[in-house]
Amino acid sequence: MELQVETLFKMDRLSIIDADLSGGEVIVLVDQDGQVVYWNERMIRLPFHLSSPFIRLLDSETFLVVDVTHEGTPGNAWVIDGRGSILHSFHAGNAIGAVAVNDTGIWIGYADEGVFGEGISTEALVCFSRTGEVLQRYQSDFVRPPTIVDCELLQANQTGVWFCPSIWYDLIHVDLTGRLNKYKTPKRLHDSSALTIQGQVGYFVKDGLLYKWPFGARKRPDVVAEFSGTARGLGEGERFHFIQIGDYEVSGVQLVNE
Repeated sequence: MELQVETLFKMDRLSIIDADLSGGEVIVLVDQDGQVVYWNERMIRLPFHLSSPFIRLLDSETFLVVDVTHEGTPGNAWVIDGRGSILHSFHAGNAIGAVAVNDTGIWIGYADEGVFGEGISTEALVCFSRTGEVLQRYQSDFVRPPTIVDCELLQANQTGVWFCPSIWYDLIHVDLTGRLNKYKTPKRLHDSSALTIQGQVGYFVKDGLLYKWPFGARKRPDVVAEFSGTARGLGEGERFHFIQIGDYEVSGVQLVNE
């Protein structure tokens, strides 16, 4: 397997905080005397200070910014349009570890500090609407869900999300209908840093290597390529399978069978 890497955004001297890639569009959040968003040749300065934020594209007209935690404030999630106007804001919980979006909603996964804390974060995984309505809670709304202590490895698909929590390491898929599927993850994939699910095949990044695991066929994972840098998996239907976010550039990574 070959990895084709394409630089999508580059900026000298300004540190990149986070970025997202969807439908061929890239959106980037940088530290430029405060947080600034670059999107579709526009520069949008955010009107608030964030400690450790995520940014995700919702559609061609709106994006989402979520701060990892915002104690004592009314909100830490904002839906913003291309002019920089805040359309909706709400509190998405504390100790946020991952954010994924699709047509079903905004999926928030929490780190262990949140799961063992207080409030909505104790659900481990929650799906919100764009206005902040709670649509699905992992601990409360699923029947006998597998015990998880965090949800930081998270990737959306068309109907729900895939995630792979630590300690027990089940690969789990849930959706808004309440359906849950799980697969026992092989030990060599434990503590992976990124994943993307394509059909019934999972690609996991761990310790500089890319593993291919055909879990649907009940086969063992194999190393298929070297993989350097920090990455996050993207959903099915995207041109790129991973997004890589460095200090000064954002790249898309495409997996190509040789």
